[in-house]
Amino acid sequence: MNKKIQILLSTYNGEKYLKEQLDSYTNLSNFEEVKVLIRDDGSSDGTLKILKQYKEQFGFEVIEGKNLGVNASLLELFNHCDLNCMYFALSDQDDVWQSDKFQIALKALENKENKPKLFASCSAITDKDLKEIGISLNPKKGISFYNAMIENICPGHTQVFNRAMLQELRMHNHPDIFVLDFWNYLVASAIGTVYFSPKCTVYHRQHGRNSVGYELNFWKSTYNRIKRLRFKDSDLTTLQLRAFYNLYKDRISEEYRKELEAFFAGQDSLRLRLKYTFRGKAYRQTKYETWIFKLLYLLGKYHF
Repeated sequence: MNKKIQILLSTYNGEKYLKEQLDSYTNLSNFEEVKVLIRDDGSSDGTLKILKQYKEQFGFEVIEGKNLGVNASLLELFNHCDLNCMYFALSDQDDVWQSDKFQIALKALENKENKPKLFASCSAITDKDLKEIGISLNPKKGISFYNAMIENICPGHTQVFNRAMLQELRMHNHPDIFVLDFWNYLVASAIGTVYFSPKCTVYHRQHGRNSVGYELNFWKSTYNRIKRLRFKDSDLTTLQLRAFYNLYKDRISEEYRKELEAFFAGQDSLRLRLKYTFRGKAYRQTKYETWIFKLLYLLGKYHF
């Protein structure tokens, strides 16, 4: 029987919280329309045992794989998707989904436009015991390609996208993709449509083993974001942008193409970096982070 939505989950040594996430799938208000595809990325704990239990009880499809890392494991999932499904949803292994997650997402995504469409939302941030401690970023400065150039505001664990978007992800991948959900936002904002809901659809658990977390203290958050921008993420973001340009330069608008070329031209001289600092359209969601970006760009930190 054909299903409407397929959940895509890559697991790795996630036995501690995995059952709560899988149970939240079965508690979805439209679970009868949902398929679940899981690829295990070489776990050495009891993760596979749990997955086999849910495979037997609920028919979840499970792929046992070797350790590839997050991006490569997700790309493997994309290549094994059921193309009879209309929509696809990314998932972390240690969260809990709200029962109306897909009702909210599909209300935004369901129209007849045959172009890549991406949905994302805010998350309810919780401690390890699912006690709410905050809410993730609500992009009040708006969603656009110019934001997607240098910042991801679409949490991967909330992302749902249509078949046209999946086909883009299957056909166009690159070793310089920095973070796959960041890449999804970039692609969808350039050649499709991005929908963002301020309503939380996921309880996003913070614990010691999270690969990427949310810091809710203002000063710690500021310090950590500056540190990431300065020491690593700026260069990786630029490499991702260059990969995007090489793959999509003939499909994006002339305005977007020229913006990227001006951004890259700053590699050549301080004068061109100064020019882009004042005229460029790339921005982050807060004024202070946008100024941090401009300063670091001017100092030549966004290079490849």
